[in-house]
Amino acid sequence: MARSINVEYSVAKSEDYDSVRDFVVKHYYADEPLNTSYVYGSEPAEDDVDFSLSFLFQSMAVKATDEGRLVGVSIGSPVYPEYLADLLKAAEVAKTRKWRDNLLLLAHLQRLANVLERFRVDRCYDIEILAVHPDYRGHSIGRRLFEEQFRQGRSLGYPLASADCSSYYSARIAERVGMECVAKLAYADYRDESGVQLFRPKEPHLEVQTFAKVL
Repeated sequence: MARSINVEYSVAKSEDYDSVRDFVVKHYYADEPLNTSYVYGSEPAEDDVDFSLSFLFQSMAVKATDEGRLVGVSIGSPVYPEYLADLLKAAEVAKTRKWRDNLLLLAHLQRLANVLERFRVDRCYDIEILAVHPDYRGHSIGRRLFEEQFRQGRSLGYPLASADCSSYYSARIAERVGMECVAKLAYADYRDESGVQLFRPKEPHLEVQTFAKVL
């Protein structure tokens, strides 16, 4: 008989940093199409991980635990009027080629979705990372993490939430929690300045979809 689970959700604190970082590297980057399908290597870029985890200190990370065991994590980041310009500046000084290429893709997605102007707001709570332990998938933890992030975004005063879903499965969760798809980019259509297709994930991960939801 399967053991019942009792998952609790809370905002991650600074003392959770190491455990959240280890969890994200193992259970997010190991499965995330942008990371695993990058043509020049599937190891996560340290500067990418550092950037994402920095938002834990801004109260933008939510964790799911079962009897103290970390079983899920979601991390957000802010989108603001200068965000696109800041992404491009960060790409110029990125330590690794992989993070540079990811930043340029994020900038491209920002241009496509343009959520601030589309929804006439001055900032947005972007759900950047969603990871669930393999043993706990199928229990709607991903959905609850999205919903907890909406709640956290509201508490921090954000009028809008967004998510660039690079995985087919995260996109389905975004749909189930009532987010609206506002932009799509097929991986096959995105290439660098030399014409190289940088991200080549296998089906069903065919595109990045940007979703948004008024909070």
